[in-house]
Order: sequence, then C-alpha cells, then structure tokens
Amino acid sequence: MARFKDLPIQRKLTLLLMLTSVGVMVIMRLAFFVYEYRTFREATVRQLSILGKITADNSTAALAFGNRSDAGETLSALHAEPNVVAAALYDPAGKLFAQYPAQPAAAQLPPAPGADGYQFSPDRLAGFEPVVQAGRRLGTLYLQLDTGAILGAWLRGSLGIAILVMALAIVLAYLLSHWLQRQISRPILALADTARAVSDRRDYSVRATKLGHDELGLLTDAFNQMLTQIQEQDLALRHNERRFRALIEHSSDSISLVNSQNCILYLSPAVAAVEGYAPEELVGRNGVENTHPDDLPLLREVIAQLLASPGRSIPVVWRRRHKAGHWVWLEGTATNLLGDPAVSAIVTNYRDITERRNSETEIKRLNEDLERRVVERTAQLESANADLRRSRAVFENLFVSLPGLFLVLNPELRIVAASDAYLKATMTTRDGILGRGLFEVFPDNPDDPAATGVSNLRASLNRVIQNLAPDAMAIQKYDVRRPDGVFEERFWSPVNSPVLGADRALEYIIHRVEDVTDFVRRKSAQTNGDGSLQARLERMEAEIFQSSQRVQAANQQLEAANKELEAFSYSVSHDLRAPLRHVDGFASLLTKRAEKTLDTQSLRYLTTISGAAKQMGRLIDDLLSFSRMSRTTLRLAEVDQDALVAGIVREGNYEQSGRTIAWEIAPLPPVHADAAMLRQVWVNLIENAVKYSGKNPAPRIVIGCQSANGAAAEQVFFVRDNGVGFDMAYAGKLFGVFQRLHGPSEFEGTGIGLANIRRIIARHGGRTWADGRVGEGAVFYFSLPVKPPSP
Repeated sequence: MARFKDLPIQRKLTLLLMLTSVGVMVIMRLAFFVYEYRTFREATVRQLSILGKITADNSTAALAFGNRSDAGETLSALHAEPNVVAAALYDPAGKLFAQYPAQPAAAQLPPAPGADGYQFSPDRLAGFEPVVQAGRRLGTLYLQLDTGAILGAWLRGSLGIAILVMALAIVLAYLLSHWLQRQISRPILALADTARAVSDRRDYSVRATKLGHDELGLLTDAFNQMLTQIQEQDLALRHNERRFRALIEHSSDSISLVNSQNCILYLSPAVAAVEGYAPEELVGRNGVENTHPDDLPLLREVIAQLLASPGRSIPVVWRRRHKAGHWVWLEGTATNLLGDPAVSAIVTNYRDITERRNSETEIKRLNEDLERRVVERTAQLESANADLRRSRAVFENLFVSLPGLFLVLNPELRIVAASDAYLKATMTTRDGILGRGLFEVFPDNPDDPAATGVSNLRASLNRVIQNLAPDAMAIQKYDVRRPDGVFEERFWSPVNSPVLGADRALEYIIHRVEDVTDFVRRKSAQTNGDGSLQARLERMEAEIFQSSQRVQAANQQLEAANKELEAFSYSVSHDLRAPLRHVDGFASLLTKRAEKTLDTQSLRYLTTISGAAKQMGRLIDDLLSFSRMSRTTLRLAEVDQDALVAGIVREGNYEQSGRTIAWEIAPLPPVHADAAMLRQVWVNLIENAVKYSGKNPAPRIVIGCQSANGAAAEQVFFVRDNGVGFDMAYAGKLFGVFQRLHGPSEFEGTGIGLANIRRIIARHGGRTWADGRVGEGAVFYFSLPVKPPSP
C-alpha cells in the first residue's frame, strides 16, 4: 500500500483504470458463467427427457407382447447418442426386461425402477420415464447420461471466449487510461509545479496554467485565487510587522525577549528610560542580572512556571538596579511564547512603578493608623458597653434586693422585673411570672363574687398610662393564689408610678404595694372606741406616704439612668459615625483620584478599608437598634402569619444566586403581637436559614408551628435548615450581643440579629431557644402566648 501511494499519478490512473476494467469483466464473466451453467443443465435434462419419451413410445409393443428381442433392438438404437452410457426396460412388476448395452456394469443399472424424473449426480444424469399406452402403464424406461464429456466441452468453449474477451478489454482499458491520464494528470502536474515554485522561492506572484473548464479547471482557479489572497496577506503582514515594530520601538513600556536559557534576545528602546542602559548593552546577558537579591527567588520561580506551561502569562513585580546605582520597582507580565515559531521567546512587557510603590507605602501607613484608631474606638465602645452592662447589673441587683414590694410592668402590663420581697409576699417565683401578663398571674379569687381587685388595679394603671402621672390607690382586698391553687385573703395598699423616656413616652410602670393584711384584720377585730386605732392608722398612712416618696425617688433614678443611656446612644451614634464617614469618604475619593495609577492590590486595600468602615457603621446601627428595642411601645394587633411569612419569602428573592431552595411552609395560626416587630423576627430567622445553608448543594428550609410540650398557654414556631449547624455546647451564646459561632470570612453578619429576636419575643411574653448539630443544620424556636397580652 505504501508503494502504491508513492507511484506517480499517471501510473496510478493507468493502474486504477485497468484494475477496474479487469474487475468488472471478471464479475460479469462469473455472472454469465452461472447463467450459462444453469441453462446447460436445463438443456441437458430437456434433451434426455425427449430421448426418453421417444424410446418409451417405441418400446410399448415389445412390453405389451413380452418380446424381449424387440425391446433390446429398441434400446440398442441408443448407440447413436454416444453420451448415453446405460439404458433398461422394466416390466410392470418392476423386473428388468431389457438392457443396453447388452452387458452393462452391474453398478450402472438399478435393481428396480425408482420415481419418475431425472436427477443429476456429480458426473451423471439419470432418470426414469414411464412407458404408457392408451393410458395404461406397461413398464418403466431407465436412461443414464455421462455429463462429464459434455460439461468439459462446454467449459473449454466458455473459458476460451472469456479469455479472449478479457484480453480485448485489458487492451482497450490500457489505451483508454493512457488517454485519460494525460487529460487528468497534466493539469494536476501543472498545479504541482506551481506549488513547488511557490514553496521553494516563496514567490506568490506565479500562477498555475488553466487547461480546461472542468473540475480541475475550477481547482486551478481556486488555487490561483488562494495565491492572490496569500500574496495580499503577505504584503499586509509585512506592513503590520513594520507597524508593530514601530509601536514597540516607541512604546512607553519596556519589552524584552529571552530564550529558554534566560538569555536576552531583544530589548525595546524604552529600557533606557527605565533602567538607564542602552538595549545593546544588555542583549546577550542573563535576564536576572541586576535583580534585587530578595526578588531573585520569586523571579526564578516565575521562570520555572513559565517553562512548564507553554502559552501561560504570569504577572510579576520585582526590583532591578538602575545604571545609576539605585533600585527601581518594575511591574510587568511575562508570557511563554517559545512554542510560537514567529517569536520563540519569553516575552515580558514591564514599566517603572517606583513612584506608585512609594505612594502605596504611604497608604499602608495611613491604613495602619486608621486600623489603630478603629481598634481604639472599638475598645472605647466595648469599654463603654461593659460599663453600661455593669451599671445595669448593679441596678438590677439593687432593685431585686429592695426591701419594698416592687413590680415593674411594661406599657402592655407584662411583668418585666420583681423584687425578692414582692415574690415572697405573693408566693411566686421570678421565672414563673416574668414575661407574663399581670392579670394572668394575679386574677381575682373565683370563689369571691364581690372581688374587685382586678378592676380597681386595671383602672389605676389605665390612669397612669393616660395621665403619665403616679396614682395611689386605697387599701384593696386582692387575694393571692398559693402554689397549691388555693386563694389566700390579702389586703394591699398600691401605688403605681410611670417611668418616662427622653421623648416622654411611657416605658415602664412601677407597681409598689404594702401588705396591710395584718393591719386590716386587727382593725376589724378591735372596737370602734379603741384609742390606739387612730394612731395606728396615722402611722400606716405615714408609712404609705414615705413608701410613695421612695417610689418617686426610684422613678427619678430610673429616668436619670434612661437619659444617661440615651446620651450614650447619641454619643455612640455621633462620635463613632463621624470618623467612620471620614474614613469611608476619603477612601472613596482616593480610589477615584488614583484609580488609574494604583495597581490591583492597592485598589484592593482601599476597598478593604471602605468595606471595614461600612461594616463598623452597620455594627453601630444594629447596636443602637438593639438598645432602642426595649423602649419602643408595642402596638398589639392580630397578625396573619401565613401572609407575613409568604411576603418575606417572596420579597427576599433568596434564589437570585441561582440556588434552588426547597421551601416547606406549614400553615401558621394568627397571633396577637406587634406586626412590625414580629416581621423583624421572621426576617432574621429566615435570612439566617438561607445564609447558613448556602454551602449545601440542596438547601432545604422548613417553617412550621408546634405545641410546647402539650401546654395550651403558648404556641411554638420554628425555622429549620440543613446548613452548617452549630455545636450545642455553645448554644448559650447564640442570643447574646456580638456572639457569633462562625467568623465573618465564612458568613457575614454583626451578631445582633438573634439578640434582637430574643428581646422582641421577651417583650411579647415568649421564649427563644435553638437546637443544632455541626454539619446537620439547626432549628430556631420562639413561643408566643395563646392569650393576647392584658391591656
């Protein structure tokens, strides 16, 4: 096959035409041979059948009269057909009656007649012909024909004709191929000669001669058009080469070409302005000469990576000694073009960035100073927060340890604090009453139809809310429910006082009572003439007045502490926001002013500074929001939670990043709550679930409601995700301010959201908790009372 590929096209065409002709003739001759052979067999059978019928008709008289001699003479007439080698007549009983020749070989004649018809054997044709007269069968004729001689003669004649025809076909094919190859190969050879001339001399002006208008003529036209295009491109390439050389020669960037051994092959003229050397002074020298010792490892690593990755580009910044002796900073990009035959070098374009590096050093110094100031401000803020927490802790400890019976209510009349003395007098516990409605914890005695304690106390509290002024009540009969459920008779002397915020909005109500049960009982037991009764009554009224004065003093202390808290919030907002705005503003101005001269890393520094300032601003906003949460007045109304949650999921566009979140949201019952605050709870919980399940390829978030251990007093709501989860050992830190279990590099946030949730739910009289496993997701719960808070 390889030798055929190497033959000239003339010989290929001749050989192909002759082989095709011979192949066609052989196939046709084989087809004719098969046809002639079948025809020969059919003619032989037909000839023998006719001979048999004639012989059988001539043998009817001999068989009818049993004349064997006549039968023998009839059969002997077959000697005129030399290919008949045997014949026989059988009587009706199947016995041999006569035969031909007179003494044939025993194997030539069958012992008895077989089925009528003729059959071929390898060299014989034999068969049985019935002898019939007037419809009556007189016997059977057997004939045997030697087909070998006939077939041989036929084959010799057929083969001679085939040889003659094929010889004529080969001669004709040769003459035809000789003529055709001249018509086909001549234009092809002309194209080859033209291509060789173009290849050897790179002369694109030559053209091939067109010898016809057939396909080869079209090929010649296409080849000539291709030469024209190549000639035009060659001219354009030479023009571009001159133009690019001019651009390189006049480029402000220095361009160098080095080989795989790092030997300098070319330097653009700009190198003189950058390094002080003329290009010819450096060509032929090692490319890493004059490099700063600290930058040599980096440069060698870059060269190794380039040699290992053809076509790769690597940015690099390094220092090189100027001809004058000082160091210059260079920035550029090295590209491995060793595999490009037009270049066959490592190409580096670089520029002088010494001035910019000096600016970056100054920016770095400013950045470090800014970070130091932010750290100092943060430390001041944390110190102030710590002082505030200590002050609150001292105040709370002081409050709960007061000897008087004090109860602190929010404007919705939910219990937010109680003194130890009050808990002891009412036989209750702090955990059992905090967050619950006042009249839910202290109802009227159901066994006393005349009980008016709830209605009287409610009226006094309403006057405080309306007038924002203290309200002293007369001695009230208000029975207390013991832990065993039995109501115990008690008499109280209450005083209710408001605690106002900076905007004179009601924030708390101080409910101060005196247990006068013993006094009332002694009074009832004594007679009207008892002279000491009036004195005791006067002492009781004096004590009540003094208690009222103490309550007013406590109110003033609370108001002063609240004003101090407001002043601190303002200080945080003003003193920390102002420098942060300056940091962010000046970083943005510097970015706009020096964007074209700074490199990517310097711009990233500025972006980091601006982002840190914005993050600090968000921390301050969240902290102020957290501090205001406890002072905002609740506006209770019935909230449709199904619509609320559906709107949050729809408006959040949580699947904009391309992730598909599997949401499972169960029907949620309506609740009596502050709609704005409850929305903030659901937003924070849903956004946390979306954020912390972001690394799961198939995030799934479940929102639902369940009863709390079968209790009918509250409903529990939850949000479950299949995200990163958390270690339950740190569950106590989840709802604290700035308490985060994941770093900002993993998940962004300020650490205020869950603390806000706990404060909102606590103000509604509910609870918050969480459950999770590392890598298996988390569930966040909150509860709300089933009964609306008491007004």
